[in-house]
Amino acid sequence: NMTGVWGSKFYRVVFFFPQVLAVAVVGVLFQAVYRPDDSGVVNGVLIRLGIEPVGWLTEPSIAFWAIIAVMVWQAVGFYVVLFSAGMAAIPRDVFEAAALDGAGRFRLFFSITLPLLWDTLQVGWVYLGIAAFDGFALVQVLSVDRGGPDNSTTVLPLEIWKTAFSYSDFGYASAMGVALFFLTITFAALTLRVSRRERIEL
Repeated sequence: NMTGVWGSKFYRVVFFFPQVLAVAVVGVLFQAVYRPDDSGVVNGVLIRLGIEPVGWLTEPSIAFWAIIAVMVWQAVGFYVVLFSAGMAAIPRDVFEAAALDGAGRFRLFFSITLPLLWDTLQVGWVYLGIAAFDGFALVQVLSVDRGGPDNSTTVLPLEIWKTAFSYSDFGYASAMGVALFFLTITFAALTLRVSRRERIEL
């Protein structure tokens, strides 16, 4: 009897919830979560446990990873839905036939699920790479002094914005924007080329 993960529909709703929020709203929400005193959600818990509060957005060694954690939380819902849709498109008969032949869960995943999800995996890698080249909105809202402290959280789109609107060097900012465009296109093309494999027809 082939069964999925218990409560998968509930997990899908929970993980997809951040997708319905504007990125700026997520940033403002986590400003409250990461506040350096006991009014912050995380530090409030740490203080009650007798642990020193942490400057999540003011410590150069921590700030970048704190923002990365928010990016992951904000984006993971898209990939949950993407891969859920891909798995739902795989006929159950294929899994049942393999299970009758004695295949376990690991063998089912590596021999059936993963090969049949390869196109979805390609799309996921491309989206993930493009998101990694971006990150502007959350860094703009969450970081100290737009990319700080000590430029530890800056990203290329934010540098483009600062070059144009803080330093008024629009020509240089335009050149950086074109370079970012070609970096993104090159990454997407290389990802599709390297991960290309023969399509499996059902």
